[in-house]
Amino acid sequence: MSNTTLSTQSGKRLSFYKLFVEKGYRLMIPIIQRDYVQGRQSTQEIRETFLQALYDYLDENKPNRDLDFVYGSLNTANQTTKDFIPLDGQQRLTTLFLLHWYLAQISANMPNLRETIFEENKSKFSYETRSSSAEFCDALIGNDIDFYELLIPDEDKDNSLSKTIANSSWYYLSWKYDPTIQSMLTMLDAIHKKFAEKSEFFERLIDKERPIITFLFLNLKEFKLTDDLYIKMNSRGKLLTAFENFKAKFEQHLDNLDKEYYLTRGNDTKKVTIKEYFSHKIDMDWANLFWNYRTLQNRSKDETDDNFDDELSNFIRVIFANQYAIIKDVNDSLEYLLGTQNARKRKDYTHLISFHKYKELNALSDNSVLYLIDSFDNLVNGNDKIKSHISDFYQFYYDEHQIFENALKHNFTNNQERVCFHAYIRYLILNKDRKGIEQWMRIIHNLTYNTIIDGTLEFTRAIKSIENLLPHSANIIDYLQASNKIEFFSSWQVLEEKIKAHLLNKSTNEWKTQIENMEKQSYFKGQIGFILEFSGIVDYYNEHNNCDWADDEEKKFFEFFVVYSQKAIAIFENKNQKYNSDFVWERAVLTKGRYPLKFKGDSVTQKNKINLLHTDVASNNIARDFSWKRLLRIEENEREKIFVKQVFDDDRLKIDSSDNLKKSLESICKDKTNDWRDYFINYPELMSYCEKGFIVVTNEDKEIYLLSSIYRGANQYYVEMYSYFIFKQYFEKKDLSPFKDIWYNYVKGIEEDACIVLSDYCHSRIQYEINIYYCCNDTLLNPYEIAFRKSKGENKPEVYGDDIKTLLKEYEFEWNEDYSGYFFTSESEDKIVQKVLSFCKNLNEL
Repeated sequence: MSNTTLSTQSGKRLSFYKLFVEKGYRLMIPIIQRDYVQGRQSTQEIRETFLQALYDYLDENKPNRDLDFVYGSLNTANQTTKDFIPLDGQQRLTTLFLLHWYLAQISANMPNLRETIFEENKSKFSYETRSSSAEFCDALIGNDIDFYELLIPDEDKDNSLSKTIANSSWYYLSWKYDPTIQSMLTMLDAIHKKFAEKSEFFERLIDKERPIITFLFLNLKEFKLTDDLYIKMNSRGKLLTAFENFKAKFEQHLDNLDKEYYLTRGNDTKKVTIKEYFSHKIDMDWANLFWNYRTLQNRSKDETDDNFDDELSNFIRVIFANQYAIIKDVNDSLEYLLGTQNARKRKDYTHLISFHKYKELNALSDNSVLYLIDSFDNLVNGNDKIKSHISDFYQFYYDEHQIFENALKHNFTNNQERVCFHAYIRYLILNKDRKGIEQWMRIIHNLTYNTIIDGTLEFTRAIKSIENLLPHSANIIDYLQASNKIEFFSSWQVLEEKIKAHLLNKSTNEWKTQIENMEKQSYFKGQIGFILEFSGIVDYYNEHNNCDWADDEEKKFFEFFVVYSQKAIAIFENKNQKYNSDFVWERAVLTKGRYPLKFKGDSVTQKNKINLLHTDVASNNIARDFSWKRLLRIEENEREKIFVKQVFDDDRLKIDSSDNLKKSLESICKDKTNDWRDYFINYPELMSYCEKGFIVVTNEDKEIYLLSSIYRGANQYYVEMYSYFIFKQYFEKKDLSPFKDIWYNYVKGIEEDACIVLSDYCHSRIQYEINIYYCCNDTLLNPYEIAFRKSKGENKPEVYGDDIKTLLKEYEFEWNEDYSGYFFTSESEDKIVQKVLSFCKNLNEL
């Protein structure tokens, strides 16, 4: 037998209690060991997991539940004592020491415990790391706590026991600076919370005949290991990583699954258990894959790592979350797995999820395990990164390498990307022939990026719909052509994909090339149904339920599709948007009709609110988005789309260059509408004020309000269009002496009126101002109003200067008692402007 062969003596199974009773050891935590950390606030999950295991063992009352090995050496230099000095197991031993103390206290067995581990007022379990830690152990064993008189815990804490101990006469205030003591106190609170009603556990804990909780104690001196090796092993000071802990417990969990795999090692292939398969693959083939991505989670140049634990943990989390969404509805567990904003507010939220937490979330189903293993197997690519299944041309629809890296960082751009990743992995698992993957991912991209998938509910519904489509994934175009039902995804996009499927399955590749080139324009993200509508294809499909037209119609439809596609690219594609700096496109469409989309709401203001679509690029085409993409959805907004088509069909439209496009649209903008639209068409600065595109059109088009944001209310500014136009066109930055200050009164709410203000004019020591309104809702005869008033003090006709009143009368101003000022009204914008200019000139001469 070799010197390092494990013998019965060197690997003796002992309980914590028998270590002292049978062996007569003192247990000394050596100086070179680190502090006790299982009680730290940051290790709550480790603490709770370990205590749960101890509780379960004692509750089940089955003997010899091993807590693994405890390595150490015996110090027999003192003839009267034998000190066992643990190299490994300090954390577990300390927790057991505290558990023995607690159960002895609540079961009135402290005298029995003291007989075993208390000698000459010293605890036989002690720390050499700090004298204060040793003193605390002595005091803890030497004193009793009255559990009927525990102090009230602090708010939001379960610290009644630790608070009572810290308030005891034998507790030194200086001990609060000892991290080991503070961790012990935290652990005692956790033990109290878990074991408070279990006094019967003490007898089970100290049972010498059939001990419940045991270790295998190894004396390293019997292995001929040197003290140098002891120090080197211990000085590494590294805990198992979170992933290593997960892996160990996950592999134990695999014992519960009755599933076998074929495992090849060299030239030998044999059937093995799922645990053996996983254990081998995770350390070999799969590790080779993730090794290539090991630096993704590096936070900075100064904070690098050389392992892939985080990346692998994140991948597992993504797979488990997706599988959970397949079989479950929305709940807190799925929110946690996805890492939503709500989940991140939870106190127990962690970025890296432990095995214990996965179990708590019910995320460790058999299907989750199989999905994970299948994912690993279908992604592995020898010693390289994942294999490319999608050509460069189709990277627009799905960038497999970038999105895989996003998964490893658990940092998807949006839920659409996460859904696409699920569809991609599931295709690889289901289809060994990869030739259909590009069309599959193209369809999934078009459906997901044109559907609301903002929240967890939408995410689960999208995942479930993908699962229903998966059996048809290898031939998805044929499935769509057969007009099968597709759940959840936007109906307009589903219809569009069905029509395009008919075109893609035509014998010529012309349609395929043209459709995919159009879809790949970054603005549309696959949504090009309006081109099908403008070309007459949708009408044909709705009438015949196919696209099986005659050859002469084939040429006509294809040419229409190409022409409208070219015009759409020229107008909407982002890289060409420089031509539209003054909203010439929106203004041109306004000449054809009232295209703005209505805002959905219940109040009068909301019902009259519309959006000019000139400000925001579409954001995933969601329903609340006000964009041209939304207006152009297939079989929606039919009246408004006609105006777009009329611009496309206008003979003046030229798209051969950006300059000619702009000039041709400006030519269209010369057309008159003879209503409020002409103001926006002729003066684009009005659109500039509407930062979110919203205006309110009410009172039979007589009142138009421009909103700086979404709402006309107490928190958002707005202006009245007609008066604001006069201000910008005629008065802003102009000399209107004797008034020194000219500005526009932007208002919030409905208690105040938006208007032009001319102020800071003093005559005969009286301050005056002019307000210019446009209002159809008051008692005055005409909508354009000029109000002349005193700026301060009493406002009655008799307090105005005689020369001022004479001039006001000359200019046909009349006193209005209701509004306390002199008013002039008119139906004419020009007359109002000229009246103000002339009146100011004469005022200046007084």
